[in-house]
Amino acid sequence: MASRPEPPATAPIIIQRAPAPDPSGLAALLQFEAEVRRQGSEAELRYLVANETRKLVPYDQLFVLRHARIGDGWHVVTASSLATVDRNAPLIHAIEKIMVAVEREATLAAARDFDPRAFIAADDATIAEYPFHHWRWQPLMDADDKPFAGLLIARTAPLREAETVRLDRIAETVGHGWRALSGCRPVRRIRKMERRERIALAIVAAGIVLLPVQMTALAPVEVVAARPFVIAAPFAGVVATIAVPPNAPVRTGQLLLTFEDVKLRNELALAAEKLGVARARMDRSASAAFGAAEEAREIAINRAELDLASAEYDYARDLLAKSRLAAPRDGIAIYSDRRDWEGRAVNVGEAILQVADPSAIEFRAELPAREQLTLVAGDRVRVWLDAQPLWAIDARLERASYQARETPEGVLAFTVSAKPIGGSTPRIGSRGTAKIYGRWVPLSYALLRRPIASLRQTIGF
Repeated sequence: MASRPEPPATAPIIIQRAPAPDPSGLAALLQFEAEVRRQGSEAELRYLVANETRKLVPYDQLFVLRHARIGDGWHVVTASSLATVDRNAPLIHAIEKIMVAVEREATLAAARDFDPRAFIAADDATIAEYPFHHWRWQPLMDADDKPFAGLLIARTAPLREAETVRLDRIAETVGHGWRALSGCRPVRRIRKMERRERIALAIVAAGIVLLPVQMTALAPVEVVAARPFVIAAPFAGVVATIAVPPNAPVRTGQLLLTFEDVKLRNELALAAEKLGVARARMDRSASAAFGAAEEAREIAINRAELDLASAEYDYARDLLAKSRLAAPRDGIAIYSDRRDWEGRAVNVGEAILQVADPSAIEFRAELPAREQLTLVAGDRVRVWLDAQPLWAIDARLERASYQARETPEGVLAFTVSAKPIGGSTPRIGSRGTAKIYGRWVPLSYALLRRPIASLRQTIGF
């Protein structure tokens, strides 16, 4: 009899269970702490706390406050759902005022719940119209267990006990991360001075403001000859040659320059001919005066013509003599370059060169009109020449012009002359910078003189 087949073995049944819920939110808390450690700056950390804490502790709005650097106030630095905080917003001002009032009533070193309406005036509509009136302050402590910042949570309902426990943990983690990112100095506070210190500081400031200082001004300066002899053109003509190079020493009577004299020599020859003719006429009239009465009457006319011809001859001779100019005294010949003058037409009185004593010098500075000072003869002047920038030459003010003139650089300036003190004789033509010292004034006047002058020129007061 055939046996009955055995029923096939049934496969094992595997029952998968859903993961148990995490009522304490431990996984979310650990994830949040990992995110805090990954932040690279304080701003990123504050933004994370303001917006991601909602996953652990539900709230309607969260503000991150930091202790003020000066005084006892608190500043809102971050707000949830906002990229930046408007410091002029009425709500921000109201929150900071409320936190000052809360701190005045009790310490902010411990977490606390409060109603913000208890700390505002009756006519303050900003907080009265704010829809979230259950606030909780959660401090962030520094290494000395003092609050340097805090989280301000605003809700429509108070926090439950489990939420406050998680918030304590969050505050501890965030405070530690903030201190680490700031080098253990999350708030670089400026100590508030006491009354005695403020009085001392005011006295010191008044002393500094009233400290007497000497007015000074800087001006470009040039070394010039003190009493040069100017060689100018005696007549309108063309410079032929200059016999001495620039800055060369010359002796009295040494030839300096010559003018083109072709015309002068011709005029002298013509004047000589006229003089000969006039003299011949005069001689003839004088000889005939003994025989003819009519010739005697011509003597006066011929004499006048002779005098005129003689004067023209003397004038032509003098002009020809002046075509060669010699040095009037010993010194050096000061001018720019031979090529600037040879072959150039000049007018009567046009200065060509100077003969100066190299040991008799003075400093000529062009003081800009905007730097004008009250100057008197004898004021101190210090000169730094470009050729000697490491040491100064002391000088005394000799004179200053009363009228400003425009310099070749287009600057309106006063001419100031100073005499060097001691045996220092820098080279004529050297340039540099002069520091001119004026009268003594309070420091406040020296600092505010230019701004006040500019303001008055602008508004006309």
